[in-house]
Parts: sequence; C-alpha cells; structure tokens
Amino acid sequence: MLDSEPSRRSAQLPMVYVALAAGVLIYAAVAFLVVGPIESGLDSALMRIAWLAVAVGATLVAGIVTGRLHAGEYSEGRAMSAAILVWALAEGQAFLGLTGYLVTGDTLIATLSLALFAYLYLRYPPGAFRERRPR
Repeated sequence: MLDSEPSRRSAQLPMVYVALAAGVLIYAAVAFLVVGPIESGLDSALMRIAWLAVAVGATLVAGIVTGRLHAGEYSEGRAMSAAILVWALAEGQAFLGLTGYLVTGDTLIATLSLALFAYLYLRYPPGAFRERRPR
C-alpha cells in the first residue's frame, strides 16, 4: 500500500501541469480583456529589468533542477518536487510579466513573459521528470 502512494501522486502531475497553465491563461485573459493597464507611474524600463532578471533566473534554475534530478539518484518524490519547482518558476515569471503589463501598460513585458512561459511549459512537460534509463 505504501508503494502505490508515490505512483498515485506522480500520476497527478499532468493535472498540476494543466492547472498551472490554466491559471496563467486565465490571468492573461483578465489582464488583457477585463482590467487593462492602470499605468501607475512605475517606470517601464525598471519593470523590464526586474522581469528580465527573474526570467533569466527561472530559466537557469529550471535547467539546473532537471539536470540535477537526472544526475543524482532518481526517486518519484524528487521528480515531483523538481516538476513543481520548475513549473512554479515558469508560472511566477509569467505572473510578474503580466502584472508588469497591468502597472506599466508595457505589452512587450507581457508578450515576452507569455512566450517564455510557453517555452518552459513545452520544454518541461511531465515526461521530462521521468527516470531516464541508459540506452
């Protein structure tokens, strides 16, 4: 019974994966279609620099986390933690970019953050966290 618990939880990873994407898409729809920019006076250049730092960091950490997962001793628990961390990084930078759009009106930040989210989302699907077996 204890052995089946990790497998059941890892089977739920695709649901988490879809839920994170749905959250970003709903937030983007609300930002673009319902709220729109409020232009608070925050400097757009400052927001771009902050987003770029977070985006680069998220991308690098995602690569490091998956690399370490496959370089070390594999376990389903580690794989689930790695997946959730990588997807949260992708989601976080997207939320920052969309919030940047809301407070500055800068569509470049929103567009780039959504593009990076799509890249990370497709680059690290649930299958990217499975155990790699030598060929």
